[in-house]
Amino acid sequence: MTNTFIKKAFSFSLVFFTITYFAFSQTTLKAGASKVSVTPPYGTVINGDFLPMYTQVIHDSLYAKALAFDNGNERFVFVIVDNMTIDADLINDAKSIIKAQTGLKPEQIMVSSTHAHSCGSVIEVATCQADLSYRLSMPAKIAKAVSLALNNLQLAQIAWGHIDVPKHVACRRWYMKPGFPMVSPFGDTDKVWMNPNPGNEYLDKPVSPTDPQVSYLAVKNTNGNWISILANYSTHYVGGIPENTISSDYFGEIDVQLKVKLKAGENFVGIMSNGTSGDVNTFDFKLTKNYPSGNYEKIKIISNDISDSIIASLKNAKWMLKPIFKIANAQTHISRRLPSEKMLTQAVNLVKSTNYSTLGSIDKASNDMAKSYAMEVVKIEEYQPFTYSLPSQAIRLGDGTIGTLPGEFFSETGLQLKKEAPCKYYFSISLANAMIGYVPPADQFMLGGYETWLCTGSLAEVDAEKKITKILTNLIKIVQ
Repeated sequence: MTNTFIKKAFSFSLVFFTITYFAFSQTTLKAGASKVSVTPPYGTVINGDFLPMYTQVIHDSLYAKALAFDNGNERFVFVIVDNMTIDADLINDAKSIIKAQTGLKPEQIMVSSTHAHSCGSVIEVATCQADLSYRLSMPAKIAKAVSLALNNLQLAQIAWGHIDVPKHVACRRWYMKPGFPMVSPFGDTDKVWMNPNPGNEYLDKPVSPTDPQVSYLAVKNTNGNWISILANYSTHYVGGIPENTISSDYFGEIDVQLKVKLKAGENFVGIMSNGTSGDVNTFDFKLTKNYPSGNYEKIKIISNDISDSIIASLKNAKWMLKPIFKIANAQTHISRRLPSEKMLTQAVNLVKSTNYSTLGSIDKASNDMAKSYAMEVVKIEEYQPFTYSLPSQAIRLGDGTIGTLPGEFFSETGLQLKKEAPCKYYFSISLANAMIGYVPPADQFMLGGYETWLCTGSLAEVDAEKKITKILTNLIKIVQ
């Protein structure tokens, strides 16, 4: 079967819905939260860079954090795991255990990763291998977090809020002035560049807008004691973490700071989820933000700003005891991009002539990067499926709705979903229930850049973003 035939055969998109919601009067809500350590042992592979690292230092613990809701008619559990990338197979394994232990259906569960880059490797990424023993331990730990959250259910009240924190979001895709080389690993000339050096003289302008909003769902019991805050921000991660070190990045620091500042009890679980941040990070490209350069310092500053902003916003929070609770699920079948015959031939020849044990450069324009992507092209041609069944969910609780996206989506997508959502509060959680890699808007492929380079981390068809967000938009409307 030729590549051309495959492209034609799988160019369609199938969509079907599984919708669950209750339109009758609201009932009393219960909520429970928990967190279970998923901190890996020393020596575990870390896959947050182009080359593997190995755990020598554990700076802070990693967790699977669960937030469960039950109103007697419906149940749903959000799980956010301190990990860079979790694939659908692992998530489905966890959901199978959860179903056996609790009776929850897969569509009543969302499992996402934070995308922190200093965590144990449960999936192969580029030339970084999965740590199989660590991977095998993960589903049961995720399931345990869900079971504990359900065991902790208590009468609850919720409140929604959002507040802009624009300083810590920066588009990382830049138009560069003439004279700056922008060559992809495949020898093509791109029109934009990802993560140019801060202060670079060739900086022109960022490609896309960012989403500055910190959104959150706050949860207390009916006695006013804190249970959890599920927050959301559209920045990739912070970093400033030494090599070979395990850390939850700012996602974990938010939990620590919220607990202290709210004077919450030990059972409080602060959860920061990853929004639509595929093209966004916290880099100070124009050298105007005066971030510190020491290890973990930037994490603490950003976490402090965000936690302070959430607490300030909570002063105006409207608490609800009996919120409307509706859930809608859908699956979208999309195809993947395939290498041309020319690209595949070049990749195979480069792989055959490369000693991969000697790779040492992670510069995006280096020969080593071209060799890494050659291996990626060979892998996706040989091992990846040709179509994907990708889940999306919309969960409404009272005045707000959360939508889920199965990959790394751009802020442009998140902003559009917020604009079209017919509810007072809305945010998207990316990397949820599956991981298709980067899912840029279609016009971004014309510009090129790291997020569009064909590999196991960017292989969805060009129109995938449009198809997935169309379905999610409909789900959001259905639950209103």
